[in-house]
Amino acid sequence: MYGLINSALQGMIREQFGEEQWEKVLAASGVPEDSFLAMRSYDDSITYDLAGAASAVLGAPVEACLEMFGEYWVKETAGKTYGSLMDAAGGDLVEFLNNMNALHDRITGTFVNYVPPQFEVESLDENRHRIHYISQREGLTPFVVGLLKGLAKRFDTRLDIEQMEAVAVTSGEHTIFEVTVT
Repeated sequence: MYGLINSALQGMIREQFGEEQWEKVLAASGVPEDSFLAMRSYDDSITYDLAGAASAVLGAPVEACLEMFGEYWVKETAGKTYGSLMDAAGGDLVEFLNNMNALHDRITGTFVNYVPPQFEVESLDENRHRIHYISQREGLTPFVVGLLKGLAKRFDTRLDIEQMEAVAVTSGEHTIFEVTVT
């Protein structure tokens, strides 16, 4: 993953829990202090180690930490770094999700060897949708839950995640969310 992810996780912990907690997370993770250059690619294990250390230091399940980070990512990192691209990607939550792959395609040119996840949206009726999250990485479904919640806040929309189902894949992960958007 890119240093932008690591840096954003660092920013979230500093802002929400303080510098002292961040120092504890960094020490517990064993991650080198030079793992936060935004445009540099780092082994995924660095990000996973940071998330695991955050879980241990903050006394929260790693899934809860990743979900919190997903919400933070939408509000702070994506919103500030890619705000104009996000604005152009849709005027409401469902339109935005339908354009998520195009948004990732636009960002792909910025990062070398960038492999974004894929999102597919199926409308079940006017307010109910099935969202497919497909990634070559494992363990990030809680982050996506946070992203969805953060996007709902961005669009001032109520989002109820009614069901999540993991689909068996040979590598990575494929999660299907059934949601109601009102």
